[in-house]
Amino acid sequence: MHSLKVIAAGFALLGALHFLSRRLKLGKGDPTGFAVRLFLPLWLAVALINLWVGVSRAGYTMMQELPFFALVFGLPAAFAALLFLRFR
Repeated sequence: MHSLKVIAAGFALLGALHFLSRRLKLGKGDPTGFAVRLFLPLWLAVALINLWVGVSRAGYTMMQELPFFALVFGLPAAFAALLFLRFR
């Protein structure tokens, strides 16, 4: 359940960045590209922190957490890449 909430937070962050970049006219004519380029490193940091918390505090091993890291980072990042390619 926790992983679904974190993945949903990733989609929400991507949506918020996309909305704000369009609304504030950021990115010099390419607000979607700006939002995606900002989202990917931010989301990687959040996913890595989530991985670290799972290993250090929740008591899971790195091998147990890696598939969840792949999902948590991969699903929103893949959607961001598709968004970038679609609206480029």
